[in-house]
Amino acid sequence: MNDPRRHAVCPDRSTVPECIEYHHAERPDAHCFTLRVNGTWVSYTRERFWDYVCRYTTLFASIPSPTLILFVKKLDVHLLAAYIGAMRVGHLPAQISPPTIKMSEPEYKRKIRHVLEITRYGSVFTDESEKQRYADARVAVFTPEDLPDHPKPVTPIRNRDALAQFSSGSTGLQKGVVLSHHAIISHMRNYGGTVRLTPEDAIVSWLPLYHDMGLIACFLMPLMFGIPFYQIDPFDWILQPDLLLTVIDEKKPTICFMPNFAFQVLANKGKYHGLSSIRLWINCSEPARLHTHEAFLKKFPDVKRESLTVCYALAENTFAVSQTLPWESTVARPQPGQGILSCGKPIPGVEVKVFPSDGHEDGEIGVKSSSLFSRFMDCSIPLTADGYYLTGDLGFVDEAGEVFITGRKKDIIIVNGKNIFPQDVEFSVGNVPGVYPGRAVAFGLWDENAGSEDLFVIVERVHGELVTPLKIAIQKAVQGEVGIVPKRVEIVEHMSLVKTSSGKLSRSRNRDLYYAKEFTLL
Repeated sequence: MNDPRRHAVCPDRSTVPECIEYHHAERPDAHCFTLRVNGTWVSYTRERFWDYVCRYTTLFASIPSPTLILFVKKLDVHLLAAYIGAMRVGHLPAQISPPTIKMSEPEYKRKIRHVLEITRYGSVFTDESEKQRYADARVAVFTPEDLPDHPKPVTPIRNRDALAQFSSGSTGLQKGVVLSHHAIISHMRNYGGTVRLTPEDAIVSWLPLYHDMGLIACFLMPLMFGIPFYQIDPFDWILQPDLLLTVIDEKKPTICFMPNFAFQVLANKGKYHGLSSIRLWINCSEPARLHTHEAFLKKFPDVKRESLTVCYALAENTFAVSQTLPWESTVARPQPGQGILSCGKPIPGVEVKVFPSDGHEDGEIGVKSSSLFSRFMDCSIPLTADGYYLTGDLGFVDEAGEVFITGRKKDIIIVNGKNIFPQDVEFSVGNVPGVYPGRAVAFGLWDENAGSEDLFVIVERVHGELVTPLKIAIQKAVQGEVGIVPKRVEIVEHMSLVKTSSGKLSRSRNRDLYYAKEFTLL
């Protein structure tokens, strides 16, 4: 199928900032992005944004030698510009989620210590109000208050490595993944061509930049292709999910990336809005469910079925591995006998191979591409002899060459010989009224007497929801989904469960906290 539209361009440059600078030079007055910060929308031209980038380049050039800069800051133009400015003078930016009022101080300090141990970061960029949190780390701390009024001439430094991001796995605080400029630029060209980006496209997102989907697909990709984006503070979206639908209705962006649970939240709670401008809804970062797509289509009748697509992505491959496309297949196909949807065929430049996995029906997914990470922060490069990275994801490739992801190798719970994928349990629990959307974890604990694992589920309730009826409803939902009643269902208040560095709920860490009796159970 020929596409008569003009394609957006990711220029032939050596570094990520140089790709962004190219578009600034071409059209400095063009709309770059619009942010919603503190309840207000603010737009920036490319020229205005690049001025901020150059001033942060000046600031970070004062650091004597290239170092890893840890970004722990709420969304605003300073976060976006400082990130590019740090990269421009050879530093390695890495983001983690900022603290929240409901995160315990000991847990947050533990995370910061862990990140310091694995990265040996030399500086922190944060909000002025958070500066004292990092005094014990004995590193340089920068805030927007340090930004010079004017940029000074600085020679950009072309280091091989561009940035570090934390893997989005669910096995606790992850190793930092280091990506090269070459890997990112290669990925942008391959993925941008796959989804057929044009100069008329615009991306809308509420995803945080410490998540690879938010960082790569919703921030760096539009900057490197010269298309605008609309960004909602993720904490605002959590409180008001309808904000996303409102900006789509009003601003008419064309592409929206979200995890499956967010589609379900909008299907359950969203109000009617005109959403026909979106040509690609991209469901990514957790198993995409047929039930969720059907609910979303039913709630929003002007959404075209073929526009609901699925992407399989991981931080170790920069972002996308595979993608369903409306012009190749009219709908993401469900796995036979289950409600999990196809993730499409591998994008150009990516090879997928399924490796046998002992004791599992499906194999472990291996990925090889020009977009693979350079190394982990501990300098390890865990590849097979033929160059594949074993992802830890279980799945298969069908006869049509499409990738299906069925679970995580390390997270499988085995109860009396029956394999249970925790994401299946969490998905069923997430549909129970009274459970806070996307805030449930399932894990196994060994029972010595039974000689098997028991299934445990911890969920955050909607404030004021009655505990006993909620537990009963969850037990019924889990039994209906996986055929087993959980040994225990525990209810906690919202924001009690702990996330990984990349912003996903950590099954292993929450299991450890539960075992240590550190949760306040209702």
